[in-house]
This record gives sequence, structure tokens and C-alpha cells, in this order.
Amino acid sequence: MKKHLSLYLTLALAVFVAGCAVKDPQNPRFVVAEGKGIKITRGQLNSEVDRALTNFNLSRDKVPPPQLGSLELNILNQMINRQIALAEARKSPLTNAAVLAKEQLEKMKKNFPDAKAFEEQLAKAKTTERAMVKEIEQKLEVDNLMRTRVEPNLKAPSDEEVQKFYVENPKLWQRNESVQAQHVLVKVDPTADAATKAAKKKAADAALARVNKGEAFEKVAQEVSDDPGSKARGGELPPFSKGQMTPNFEKVAFATAPGKTSAVFETPFGYHFLKVKAKEAAKTLKLDEVKNEIMAHLKRLKQGEATRLLLEDLRKESAVKILLPAPPAPAPVTATTPPVSAPAPIPPAPAPAKK
Repeated sequence: MKKHLSLYLTLALAVFVAGCAVKDPQNPRFVVAEGKGIKITRGQLNSEVDRALTNFNLSRDKVPPPQLGSLELNILNQMINRQIALAEARKSPLTNAAVLAKEQLEKMKKNFPDAKAFEEQLAKAKTTERAMVKEIEQKLEVDNLMRTRVEPNLKAPSDEEVQKFYVENPKLWQRNESVQAQHVLVKVDPTADAATKAAKKKAADAALARVNKGEAFEKVAQEVSDDPGSKARGGELPPFSKGQMTPNFEKVAFATAPGKTSAVFETPFGYHFLKVKAKEAAKTLKLDEVKNEIMAHLKRLKQGEATRLLLEDLRKESAVKILLPAPPAPAPVTATTPPVSAPAPIPPAPAPAKK
């Protein structure tokens, strides 16, 4: 009798648990992906998505639903790949992963001015030091898997592959005419009145006069220039080609002969003068000049494809199922609704401002 009662209670409990399975895809306990040794919930996925959005200074209400759905699916696949790769890596564990992870974290801390700045960055990234150590440790374990399972089977790119890539991508080897220059900027606010602009122009003229009388350009730039990016280097700028600078700056730079110093000129930033150190004519790089670069690129492609195939096999072995509902499709454009532009992609890091 007791055996029958126990069996009945066990079956009743199983039915109860099955009946309580979460069916709402937005519930934090809803399982969005599962497989052998894998279970990812909506709550875990939301945490990863929120972290990604924070890195781009975005919030969920600022991202169109179709784009947010695509982002969720992309991040979910990353989470799945990470879990199956980690499980495989731990079959041959990296014994010193924990020690190496802590060492890496300490090196990262040295990139911050003080402990408070590091803590602020952790808070901004919605993580903790402990969680970060764990992430680094897991990455080291997965990297070790790739080194042992992927890299030994890779063949180095052949000369024929390098030659083929070079021939098929001629635009990659074209270099436009470029200028290497140093400059002094006397900054002027765009809203400045005529008197202020005149005073700034006078200051720029005075600085140029010092250079023309024989003072070192570097010394004058360090003392006078308002350009924080080049001031400490004596006004020196990285080499640039056409289209990288504001139009008037570019015009003066390309019109000035090497070794010569320009007159004072104006741009939206204020008043400048510059000295051209060197010019390089437009050219096409030869194969020998870019061979190592091409080989490194082709090797990365081979590594990427081999990694993809390994993860594909591991996903099959784990019988991974994605239960996340498909993202909503964009609203169709009809004759009665004006067309709208496609949702903008999540922005990359901002490009440096032009001089």
C-alpha cells in the first residue's frame, strides 16, 4: 500500500511540475534554449542583452522591436556557443586558469587611475570583480580548447592563396597621396564675436612669427596650441590623405611644399598654421609589401571557419534547441503609409573628429 501511495505521489508531483512549466516567453524563468547540459532562461538572456546595450549607451526603448529581436537571437547563440565550448574545454581542464584570470584582472586594473575608477567601470558594465574573474577564466579555458582542437589542424596559407587574394582585391592595396605635417591651433568658439576672433588671429600670427624667426616648431606648438591630440607631440599629426581633414586644412596642407610653413588660415576649429614634414605620392603596394598582412588575414579566416565547424558539431552533439520566439518582422510599407528608413544598426565606437 505504501509503495502504491509513494508512486501515486511521485506521478502527481511530476504532473504538477509539468503543468507549472513557464509558457510566457517574457517570464524570466522561461527557457529560451536547452540541450544536453545546457539551459538558458529569459532572465539570463535579458542580463546579457542589457549589458550589450549599456556598452552602446542604449536602452531597450530606443531600439526598434525587430532589431532588438535580432540582437537577442545573436546574443543567445553566443551564449550557447560559450556554454558548449566551455563544457568541451573542461573535459581537458586548464589547470592554472583561475590563477591566470586573476593575473589578467590585476593587469586590467593598472589601466585605471585608481581603484574607484575601476569600480565605476564595473558598475557601468553591470558586473562585479568576481564575475569578471569568472568570465576571464572561462575565456582562457575556451581559448585553450581552440588552441588544442583547431590550430593544430590548420594549414598555413599557400603562396597561391596569397597571390589570389592580392589579385582579387586591388583596391585594398591602393594608397592615396598623403601628407605628414605638424600644426598649431588657436581655438576659436564658433559663437565668438568679431573682437574675440581678431584677438585669436593676432595670437596665431604671433606664434607663427616666432617660428619664422627660428624658434623650434615643436616648442611653439607645445606652448601655444589648443589641439590636445597633437600639442604634447609638438603639433605632429598622423599621416593623412584627402578626405580625412576639414576642407581648408586639407587644401593648405597639400598646397604647402615639404619643409615649408604655411601662413595662418582659418577652419571651423579656429586659426591654424602648419609645417609639412613630408609628402608621399599615390601608389599601389606591391605583393611583397603586404604578403605578411594577407597571410595573417587568411589564417584568421581559416581559424574562423574551423571554429565554426567545431561549434556546429558540438551543438549537434548537445542537441541544442532554441525556444526563443522569432523576432517580429518590420511593418510592411503600403500605398497609404510613407516609406520609412530601415532601423539603424547599433552604432560602432565613434570615429575620431576631423581636424
